[in-house]
Parts: sequence; structure tokens; C-alpha cells
Amino acid sequence: MRNLFLFLREHYFYFLFMLLESFSLILLFNNNEFQGSSLYSVSNTLSGSVNGMFNGISEYFSLRKTNGVLIEEMAKLHSRIPEAFYVTDRNIFYKKDSVVNLEYKYISAKVISNSTNKRNNYLMINKGAIHGIVNHMGVIIGNKIIGQVVSVSPHFSWIMSMLNKDSRISGKFKKNNQLVNVEWNGGSYRMGQVKEIPKHVKIMKGDTIITSGNSDIFPEGLLIGTICDFTNVQDENFNNGEILFSTDFNSLGYVEVVVDLMRKEKDDLKASFKSH
Repeated sequence: MRNLFLFLREHYFYFLFMLLESFSLILLFNNNEFQGSSLYSVSNTLSGSVNGMFNGISEYFSLRKTNGVLIEEMAKLHSRIPEAFYVTDRNIFYKKDSVVNLEYKYISAKVISNSTNKRNNYLMINKGAIHGIVNHMGVIIGNKIIGQVVSVSPHFSWIMSMLNKDSRISGKFKKNNQLVNVEWNGGSYRMGQVKEIPKHVKIMKGDTIITSGNSDIFPEGLLIGTICDFTNVQDENFNNGEILFSTDFNSLGYVEVVVDLMRKEKDDLKASFKSH
């Protein structure tokens, strides 16, 4: 306390000057309309800037949570769209005219590791066997494909990205349903190769390639990418093309795992045929 009194006694003239200066400014702004309005304008601008800065910081830190909520809602909506349902007419076998069975459901998950700069790239997500995920399930984001599950633990799944030498996607031209295969030979994570394009197909830049539905991994109609270049191979039965992937593999935060609810029935049918 004694040191405080000594400090105040030694520097009291600075505090007295600040007090008188503040009092003078108050009188100036209170008794002069122009100066008062100028101070009000400056204080509002400063206050708005500070509030905007803090709101931006708050929105940034809440963005991850918001993305998680959005992907959960997207997975729910995917399970309700018409493409998620398998429609079959069973008039011959049942008295009911028709039935509609849910064929696919979607499990949302967060990406916790990802690579795009290797020859063989993988992702890890924070959902696993206890959530209903098994090997060979497709992984998508929205209506765009990412890869397939290749290994599962109770709480995590290991995903083989399309950016992998072992990835081979069954696709087709959206405009005419001509079947092709899509691969990745390395290089840019945005570009892939379209193989086995039938010679009679007229290829144009911008042609959309979608999933064919011929595999057990992805439903039909998901976006793979668009043709950005192509080559007419003279002495081969097929032409080749370059594809710009619809998926930006370098900015994956949340994904969806495609669960085929009729997979066991399909597998059982194949197994029964092989056993004969």
C-alpha cells in the first residue's frame, strides 16, 4: 500500500492531466453537435467491426459442428429418396399388387485421415463394425463417389479411395448408358482415366460419367466425373478418355457409407449358382 501511495504522489500530475483532458473532451462532445455526431459514428463503426470479428470467429469454430449436423441430415434424406428404394412387381407370387422395399440406407461418418499424394491412397473414418459397416461397402459424399471399405474395426473403417491402382469403377455414359470403366493411373487427384469406351460411341468433352449399378458397391446414377479429353485409338477395339472427377478428394470432411440392405440376398443367389 505504501508503494502505491508513493507511486501516486510521484506521478499524480499525469493522472491529473488525463482527468482534465477527459473532462474537456466530454464537454467538447456534449456541447458541439458536429463533434458529438462524429464520435457517435466512429464508435458505432468500431463496435460493428469488433462484433463482426467475434461473430466470424464464433462461426468458424462452430462450422465443424454444423457440417456434422448437415451430413447426418443428408444421410437421412438419402435413405428417403426414390433411388434408395427397390421397386418390384410381385403380382404373380402375392395377392398384393406391389411392394416397395428399402434397398439402401446411408451411415454418415467423419474423415479422420486422408491422403491424395500417394500411388495408393486411403481414408479412415470414425465409424466401424458396431455401426453396421462391413467390407466392400461403397463410400460417397452427396451424389459423388469416393471409394469402398476394405477393412473394418469395431469403431473405425479403412477406405480405399478411387485414387488407388486397385480401384476400378464400373461406370456408364449418362447420355446413352454405354458401359465404361474408370481408373486412376496416378498424378493429379482431380483426374482419372476412362477405359474401354466402345468405338461407336461419339465422345464429347463434358460428357457425364455415372455409376452403372452393375457392381455390388455403388447404386446406379452416382456422379463419377466429366470427360475433359479423349483419344481415338486406331488399332484397338476401344477408345480412352480423361475424366475430371466430380469429387474433390483433397477436401473431404464428412462422408456417407452406402449400406445395401439386399446384399445378403444377392450374395446368397450368387453362391447358390456357383455351387451347382
